[in-house]
Amino acid sequence: MTKRILIAPLDWGLGHATRCIPLIRELQRRGCEVFIAGSGDSRLLLEKEFPQLTFLELPGYQPSYPATRSMAWSMARQLSKFRRAIREEHACVERYVKEHALDLVISDNRYGCWTAAVPSLFITHQSNILMPKRFGWMAPWIRRINHAFIRKYTECWIPDFPGDHALAGELISFGKHRSNYTVRYIGPQSRFIPTLKAKVVYDVVCVFSGPEPQRTVFENIVVPQVKASGLKYFVVRGLPAAAEEQSSDNCVNFLSGAALQTVLEQASCVVARSGFSTVMDLSALQKRAIFVPTPGQTEQEYLAARLMKQGVAFMQEQHRFNLAVALEESKKYQGFTQSHADPALLAGALDHVWETLNSPPVQKELVDGK
Repeated sequence: MTKRILIAPLDWGLGHATRCIPLIRELQRRGCEVFIAGSGDSRLLLEKEFPQLTFLELPGYQPSYPATRSMAWSMARQLSKFRRAIREEHACVERYVKEHALDLVISDNRYGCWTAAVPSLFITHQSNILMPKRFGWMAPWIRRINHAFIRKYTECWIPDFPGDHALAGELISFGKHRSNYTVRYIGPQSRFIPTLKAKVVYDVVCVFSGPEPQRTVFENIVVPQVKASGLKYFVVRGLPAAAEEQSSDNCVNFLSGAALQTVLEQASCVVARSGFSTVMDLSALQKRAIFVPTPGQTEQEYLAARLMKQGVAFMQEQHRFNLAVALEESKKYQGFTQSHADPALLAGALDHVWETLNSPPVQKELVDGK
């Protein structure tokens, strides 16, 4: 019998959607009927990649990043909006499970996309949410809340490896919070499937992403320097809602996954945010990178600093960004030298879920010992 699966990626940038692409492909390979629930640009991206699928609407978190103010205070002011989105998306999922006779719900970092009616999986690379130093006293409280939400799910899937081989480092540390739910590591998930080494066409490729206004701030800092550099360049603005049109100065609003992979493979160096999905993608393609974390976003700042310390990629703060300096410094770093992809881990995790879905319900008298 065909399994009917709902996948619900967070609308916080594009990365949660892009890393669901390998999962969607694997579910299609298994003959499943896949439904996508989402909102905003992340939903638009998946509609472009999988136009044949059924798409359902979820309320948007619609985070807004500050242009100059504290990121932590900005997020705190939006908590009521986020809590409302979580309640509303939970109600939507409960309704969709009934309306479409769903067998499984998979949420990528959407805290409300679970149901007791069918198995529900939670995908995250932030089982350990890092706080800015001055708000470190809040960390235990934030972690307890995070794991209280995760415990509502049947399993928690980490798109990484455990231990020393992890790309995410401390972000996937569970500590004492791991109890009460199953954790599976499914390996880094990239939409890109590496091909034979491509010929270098561009000295630098710039990819902009993430919530506004910081996406535009980043673009406005980098693009004028790139245009004045005399280098061969290509710019992807990361705007799925805009028309996919290329101007005369090698700048596009958006590229499909296959087209973006081609451009990235032709790059000598990539300038991008240090979001975890971008890290997974550039690792899959074994590229050299310059990372510019979103100011105040602790996850990106941590990942960029960690990769710089490991000698993988140069990091530069956004307000200090200097293309010439960054390109020169990046030559001292080795880049991503091996792909961390392991499709067998994802397939194995799904096999465990399939066993659950195909198992007959346990008789109540057996459970009660009667």
